[in-house]
Amino acid sequence: MMDRRTLLAAISAHLAIGSPALRHHAGIGQPLAGYLRTNWSKDPLSLGSYSYAAKTAKAGDRLSLAEPIAEAVFFAGEACHPDYGSTVHAAYESGVIVAKAVGRTSHERIAIIGAGISGLAAAQALAKAGRTVTIFEARDRIGGRIRTSHALGVPLDLGASWIHGVDGNPLGELADAIGLKRFGMSDSHVVRDGQGRKVRAMAQPDWLFEEVEAQTAFGADPDLVDADALEGNDGYGGGDVAFASGYSALLKTLEGDYDVALSSAVSRVRIMAAGVALDVEGQGLRAFDAVILTVPLGVLKAGAIGFDPPLPAGKLAAIGRSGMGVLDKLYLRFDAVFWDDATWIYTPETGLPRGQFNLWLNLHPYLGAPVLAAFNGGSAALALANLGDDQVVGQALDVLRRAYRG
Repeated sequence: MMDRRTLLAAISAHLAIGSPALRHHAGIGQPLAGYLRTNWSKDPLSLGSYSYAAKTAKAGDRLSLAEPIAEAVFFAGEACHPDYGSTVHAAYESGVIVAKAVGRTSHERIAIIGAGISGLAAAQALAKAGRTVTIFEARDRIGGRIRTSHALGVPLDLGASWIHGVDGNPLGELADAIGLKRFGMSDSHVVRDGQGRKVRAMAQPDWLFEEVEAQTAFGADPDLVDADALEGNDGYGGGDVAFASGYSALLKTLEGDYDVALSSAVSRVRIMAAGVALDVEGQGLRAFDAVILTVPLGVLKAGAIGFDPPLPAGKLAAIGRSGMGVLDKLYLRFDAVFWDDATWIYTPETGLPRGQFNLWLNLHPYLGAPVLAAFNGGSAALALANLGDDQVVGQALDVLRRAYRG
């Protein structure tokens, strides 16, 4: 197991905040004022962005992922939702589901590994039921893959960005409880070729929209995603909305009478004759009646947490067959807007491998700041993950030069 200093250094490496020192790269009418880059596949505490239904998966794998062990080790998170994953509401609902399951036992002292929204939801519910709950979180903050940054002067979500489907979505109820403002986004879009011209959407290559849709929705290339999943939904109808103050503001709704130990990585879960014992960094063995693991699927796939005895073969097989996708964002702030007044900008002719820098989100109409966000998912994100910031930002600006030349 990494020591805390090494671990935190590795975590910080997945997020890069750039200064105006890169102004010389711009040359597209307006200088670059700063950038913000995510690299979720390199984050050792997530190793990806969210799960997806892979072609290799079997129908019962989600149930296998959520299946408890010895009525003492429970599992939750978006990948464990019985019907759908990938979304924040799936993670939240999974936390509520597992809290009900633990609540039906006689366990009093409950440990939770992971202070993402699933772990927080489970902790709040169990604390309300009178259980003693301690969350162990390896990061130095709560939220997990929910993180809002103000480094570029406006709230920018580095992980989760939207409530997907507003009709009956429980996240809407949470937001209403504390008056969080949300906004919808227009589906207006424009396509620009490599010569700086607007072109008809119907004239685009066959792969463009399918590739972009799969990479953003699943964090994976279309040929890796289960065909039924490509045609499915994520649980709720209605439009998508984003938070005016950023997704992290929602975490306040999950406060409760439970303890959170930050910078406290758990390296091993030991199932004992009565209860469980956790190997916690700097704290030695901690004993509890039961534990709920809410860590991302990528962490389970990597075997980053040990189990004694080992996980059952069926659970290990389900973990191995399940997909962990990657969606990275590159936020670019400029001194002024030079791009189209459309929410989505497609750039199929980039001079780069297919899938890289094909989709941009125009945040100016919504945040009032000259900010563009490039989305790269699946193999495109993984190909960019090992490149330095200068190279990635430089490629992004080259694509914009092509799209807005002349």
